[in-house]
Amino acid sequence: MTETLTIPAHIENGSVQLDAPLPAGIISVELRVELADVEKPRRSLAGYVRSLPPGTRTAEDIDEQFRESRADRL
Repeated sequence: MTETLTIPAHIENGSVQLDAPLPAGIISVELRVELADVEKPRRSLAGYVRSLPPGTRTAEDIDEQFRESRADRL
């Protein structure tokens, strides 16, 4: 089993500098970065769903699909 640790670090002159020593027994390191996206504002999931075009199925059609799916599982 592997364990994931978070080691504080910062970027200095284009290089990653660790703010704490690596613990003993480290066998590999993976670096993840977060990119700032100033061009594209983040939308909420609810906002995304509201932006979708309306569907053509009725509530009864959807309810029937749920009933059929549940019946298949029994």
